[in-house]
Amino acid sequence: MRPFGIRVSLVEPAYTRTAFEDNLAAPDRSLEIYDSARAGMTVSVRKSMEKGDAPEVVANTVLAAATDPAPKKRYAAGKMARQVSFLRRFVPASAFDKSLRKQLGLPA
Repeated sequence: MRPFGIRVSLVEPAYTRTAFEDNLAAPDRSLEIYDSARAGMTVSVRKSMEKGDAPEVVANTVLAAATDPAPKKRYAAGKMARQVSFLRRFVPASAFDKSLRKQLGLPA
């Protein structure tokens, strides 16, 4: 995009208290083999969303990114997003992925 004079920044929120999960597209046909993992994910995501940042946190980060005179490539929106960003820099990918699977109730 740079050759066209367009600069891009990525705003990275973590869990945000919204009705996001209520608006997900459902598959035409669910595969039974994924029922257990899907149920675990649903519970985990719902709990995390309840404890997540207020939508205003993300909105303020978007505003900061859009008006920054020297925009950064990435903006972490909220406390958890900053923690995840920090961990991804210093924790090996395999350990990070294992922790994420555990948090989401997915098989190791």
